[in-house]
Amino acid sequence: MKLKTLTDKEKLFAKLYVENMFSNDTMTNTDIAIAAGYAKESAHQRAYELTTYKLKPHVVTYIE
Repeated sequence: MKLKTLTDKEKLFAKLYVENMFSNDTMTNTDIAIAAGYAKESAHQRAYELTTYKLKPHVVTYIE
């Protein structure tokens, strides 16, 4: 299965997500989505989607 190319926001979310795993000052996935440029109003939903393989397999695979 060929995975989609990540958008700049998806790449930034993935980068921040991984950095957050090793940080002493952890952020929620919603905070990470906001920092990656997603709208505050939908950041919780975007964070869920970006970390769910069935919805965004290309992002989850990139994170792994």
